[in-house]
Amino acid sequence: MERVLDWSQRVIGGALLVWCLLAAASAFRVALARDRDPIARLDEEFRALVFDLPTRGVIGYLEPYEDAGSNAAIRAYYAAQYALAPRVLVGRVGPEFLIVPHGTPRPGGDPRLDGYDLVATSPSQHRVYRRRAP
Repeated sequence: MERVLDWSQRVIGGALLVWCLLAAASAFRVALARDRDPIARLDEEFRALVFDLPTRGVIGYLEPYEDAGSNAAIRAYYAAQYALAPRVLVGRVGPEFLIVPHGTPRPGGDPRLDGYDLVATSPSQHRVYRRRAP
């Protein structure tokens, strides 16, 4: 009888060990997938600009020179608006401060940035510009 209990305990213990390993692997896979969330990544990137902007008010947001209506451009705009609240982002130049996401300006110089000076650049290459005083 003792051998039967020994054998069943080993089977149950082995099954429990396999289940624990599968659960750990599944949790690890889910954790890795979270790092790939583009909204969370953009949110973190735009939050790096908070200290270079006024605490509230209207902030300009430069739309991409090409593909302004693409899914990636729209996603970046909404992520920036959320990350920088209570500031209000408007998709135009004109306000005193202007957010310029990475890859947005026209290569070789963007005339939309005329009259603005670079104030800050985030580690992810998003930029803050400020309108020059007249």
